[in-house]
Amino acid sequence: MNVDDIRNILMVQAVEESDEGEQLLTSTEKRDAATASGAPLGKQVDIAGQNSFLASRAESLLRRLSSSHPEATTLLEQPPAGSPLGMLSITLGLVAAVVGFLTNELGPEKRINILSFPLLGILLWSALVYVREIFLFFRRRRSDVPPGWCAWLGERFPHRIADAQAQAQAPLNDARLLFEKRWHSLTAPIPAARLKSILHSTAFILAASAIGGMYVKGLANEYRAVWESTFFTEASQLRAFLELILGPAAALSGVALPDDTELNAMRWPTSEGENAARWIHWYAITIGLFVLIPRAILAVAWRLRANRLARTLAFRGISPLYFERILSTSTDAALSLCIVPYACELDEDSRRALEHQLEKYFGRAVALHLYPAIPFGEEESFTLEEKGRKEEKAEILPLFHFAATPEIETHLAVYQTLSGLATNPVRFVLLDATSYDRKSVTFTDTAARREGREAAWKRLFASEEVSLIPFSAGLAPASPTLS
Repeated sequence: MNVDDIRNILMVQAVEESDEGEQLLTSTEKRDAATASGAPLGKQVDIAGQNSFLASRAESLLRRLSSSHPEATTLLEQPPAGSPLGMLSITLGLVAAVVGFLTNELGPEKRINILSFPLLGILLWSALVYVREIFLFFRRRRSDVPPGWCAWLGERFPHRIADAQAQAQAPLNDARLLFEKRWHSLTAPIPAARLKSILHSTAFILAASAIGGMYVKGLANEYRAVWESTFFTEASQLRAFLELILGPAAALSGVALPDDTELNAMRWPTSEGENAARWIHWYAITIGLFVLIPRAILAVAWRLRANRLARTLAFRGISPLYFERILSTSTDAALSLCIVPYACELDEDSRRALEHQLEKYFGRAVALHLYPAIPFGEEESFTLEEKGRKEEKAEILPLFHFAATPEIETHLAVYQTLSGLATNPVRFVLLDATSYDRKSVTFTDTAARREGREAAWKRLFASEEVSLIPFSAGLAPASPTLS
């Protein structure tokens, strides 16, 4: 799955979660998009199949959204394919090439100090970087996110949260802002890893250019190698240092480092030194071994890691219940709940509120099957034949008005009759508190009244093994449970 597919999925997710009133996408459009994308899915479909279904569904819904709401086109358009990191990479590469080529000690005097080669500084700096990389690797174990300032800076390069357009619909604005917040957080490790790759590539170019600059200047001029130092007073001391730095290069080249006598003969200002060719070769080999090869490996490794992160974004960890609901509904694996209202009806707002409440209560996606309402007066004579009995394992939940006065002759009678008709025990009772919450806004003793009404419902079902689940589509949410 590529980044564009994941982006589409998260954009549709933000739209659906922000559009509870279905002003942008209707239930029919969502159902048609799922069907066109292959629903119902097989119950054994693998993760790749699920992701493919989600991507196809998202693409279909985005097309419908752009068609029915032209103002959504600008807000939902793909970000530019390019990234500021691309321009940064080119700029740093050019600067490194120029600086590296010009930064050397092969000046007009045609004399170089073997202890002040710019390549020696590059070598030492790279050694510090490697030590830090190793330290952070063991400290962070298998973390994919580059730590410290690199991660901080990487987060800020490719992301720019655009201002929502004032003329766009509120749900669309909310969806855009929600999506951008989530996308920024989810993809932050990718630019951080790419920035690490760019920095290692820049160091590679700098070192390679410095070597190239020395060879180019050395082609037309003869440079002499000398040494002078405040700290190295004896040739033997200098030779130990050179063995440490240039020993591997000398071994590879097959030419031994100069002995103490030869080093003494190179000491400035008592000597004019020797031809600098072999010293340039040794430093070039050393830089190749300890800078160019490691930097190239690190640059490629971080780039591959960035690409892998882009392909494996854990997008389903964002509101996982949303994805479970879509996939469960599309595979008929959602928890089946049969709702039986008594002397009441559910409007669309209440139905959505009930669905969300039950998903939170059961901790999984639910599929609601709504039976016709039981009329007042038929508490002991109703049947369930109208909806059939295809959901043998489904939970049966009676639905009452929370605002009603709980009565044995009506509400408890409905519960007991329903218990006799249901295949499974009736373990839950739903209480619609929508109208009660809307009216209670004007009450001066709202808390006391609610407490009294809850107590009355508890007393009615005190002898039954049942949980009372209130819900509300109003401004004041009902309590999650009364038992």
